[in-house]
Amino acid sequence: MQNQDTTKFEFILTLEKNIVIQRFFNVNNYNPSSKNSIDLYDSVTSICEEIERDLKSKTLDVMNDNPEYATEEQRVEEIKNAKEENFILRIKLGDCVFISRLFPAHVYHPKVRYSVDIRPKVRKILGELTNVLSSKSLEETYLGYELK
Repeated sequence: MQNQDTTKFEFILTLEKNIVIQRFFNVNNYNPSSKNSIDLYDSVTSICEEIERDLKSKTLDVMNDNPEYATEEQRVEEIKNAKEENFILRIKLGDCVFISRLFPAHVYHPKVRYSVDIRPKVRKILGELTNVLSSKSLEETYLGYELK
């Protein structure tokens, strides 16, 4: 058996200060250059966009199942009383935040945003992150500038 360097990362999604999901995952042959790569940025962006697509779809399902929910008066009142809430996706290395991304939660129906469940996709998400974090061929320049 070959001895590989293993680095432990943490994947955590929160809604305000409440943990939605938290997973620890190991990356064999971690490449420190991945922190400053477009590949990592694109991967985290893609993960957040996928979560947002699911939330949007589920919000539309809730609204279709409750057609009287979306009357104009209710929407105006809801917008006035809405508290801005955000999801934050963080990838941590030890106690340090390695990369994070914030995206709005208050735009989704309350039944959807307070019951978000990405567990069926976690294996795929962590696999994608592991591939990027251990990749030897990364894009570390953007518009001719080095990302360091």
